[in-house]
Amino acid sequence: MTAVADLDRETQDRYELVVKATDMAGQMGGLSGSTTVTIVITDVNDNPPRFPQKMYQFSVSEGAAVGTPVGRVIATDADMGENTDMSYLIKEGGDLFKVTTDVETQEAVVSIKKPLDFESKRTHNVVVEAVNKHVDPRFVDLGSFRDQTIVRVSVSDIDEPPIFQPAEGAVMEVQEDAKVGSLVGIVLARDPDVMNKPVRFFIDPTTDQDMIFHIDADSGAITLGKILDRETAGWHNITVKAIEADNHTMVSFSAVSIRILDVNDNPPELATPYEASICEDAKPGQTYEEEQEIVSHVEHNGYSPATPATSSVLLLAGRHKASPHGSHMSHTK
Repeated sequence: MTAVADLDRETQDRYELVVKATDMAGQMGGLSGSTTVTIVITDVNDNPPRFPQKMYQFSVSEGAAVGTPVGRVIATDADMGENTDMSYLIKEGGDLFKVTTDVETQEAVVSIKKPLDFESKRTHNVVVEAVNKHVDPRFVDLGSFRDQTIVRVSVSDIDEPPIFQPAEGAVMEVQEDAKVGSLVGIVLARDPDVMNKPVRFFIDPTTDQDMIFHIDADSGAITLGKILDRETAGWHNITVKAIEADNHTMVSFSAVSIRILDVNDNPPELATPYEASICEDAKPGQTYEEEQEIVSHVEHNGYSPATPATSSVLLLAGRHKASPHGSHMSHTK
């Protein structure tokens, strides 16, 4: 028994044939018998996967977390068994979205790979491809065993808190002798939403309890509220709040570090009271004592007008008068 035509399991998967046998070559008076033969057509992988639709549309909020499923699509395969096994992959749009396969339903699950931004792009077209896992080389000439569909994702807007620029915070500098009211710097923040609502600025009072700095609520300009002293505090770290004017739940915070620049506002001082002894017959120009430590400068500029290693040598000059006790001297010009 042989097949005389191409069989297609997807059209008819079984045949029932009645087979009759006769003797005497089928002549009159001969005997005969018959039986029913059932022929089951086994499957081969000769059908590619097919998406029922060429486009699917889904919507997702821009605030959805990474990993959130956007939607599911499925490709069908007319074959059966392992010949229907397929995998899904993204051909376009894989920068923001990913696709996985639900092993139970064989559906393609499209989910968020990176955060979405309504203001940057409101619609994304993701090309999803279904590919047969087991391709029979005898049927490769039938065409590609894969199919594609477009998943169109619409991003919906949500109210977002203000965004600081730069996002990592700001560093400002101000001279320590700056007057009250002097401008220290300006912080910048904006509402990222389409409406671009006004933003108001405030200093977190817990970070500036002495109210050394003030900030203009509208412009973000930070000004000096009190006289500074770099020798007391060389840096001030404050936190600025940016609040959406129409929705006070939309709040962002930014760290602002303010460096106080030194000015030469402290005179040098003698480290210890100094007395010198000299004989009354000393001659002008004679070295009578070498100082070991004379000047202590309270500034922290990285220099000092005198140090022990470079101490001065005092020279006798002019006219001197010995003290009554002969152990001290005074200098007169």
